[in-house]
Amino acid sequence: MISKLAKSMALFFADKNLIAAEDKEVYAYGAELLLSTVFNLIIALVIALITNTFWQCLVFLTSFVTIRIYAGGYHADTHRNCMLTLVCVQGLFVLIIKNFSAEKVKFAVPIMLMLSIAVIILLAPVAHPNKPLTESLKKVLRKKAYVSVAVWTLITLLCTYALKNLFGFYSALGMITISAALAAEKIKLWRSVNNEKS
Repeated sequence: MISKLAKSMALFFADKNLIAAEDKEVYAYGAELLLSTVFNLIIALVIALITNTFWQCLVFLTSFVTIRIYAGGYHADTHRNCMLTLVCVQGLFVLIIKNFSAEKVKFAVPIMLMLSIAVIILLAPVAHPNKPLTESLKKVLRKKAYVSVAVWTLITLLCTYALKNLFGFYSALGMITISAALAAEKIKLWRSVNNEKS
């Protein structure tokens, strides 16, 4: 659906001479990425509003996205699967925060932080096969991922232990989610390579 809509938009712009006909493919790809992002944001917003967890979801998704930009992570094969993954992940987040006692947060946060930091240090950045990274770009992205993780670790610790609020728990959940996404994409790539060999 998103792909067809993006191609229709590019064709419309080309017919109206707003873009060159030979650039249709490039604009269709850009429109597809934009539409996918917009639809995912709408889905995330709807879930947050329906479950009355807007601020919690905002912290969770912000910590997740600001690390993912540099670290990479799991990519679904289709836009539909991407949206379904988002619904499942955000639904699980809401389920966790609604059923997790405040006493357990103090113990859960450091464990999540240690696991997240370890996985991100070991795996980041994980590139998509369609968008390979040069060694120099990998180094730059790795450093930026580390800085992003350091910032979110400080925010998480500050919120949890100094300010004594749950925003640190929400950001820690974002960090553990991105580390799971890194591991999932690494496993997916490993399986793909092994399937090609056999």
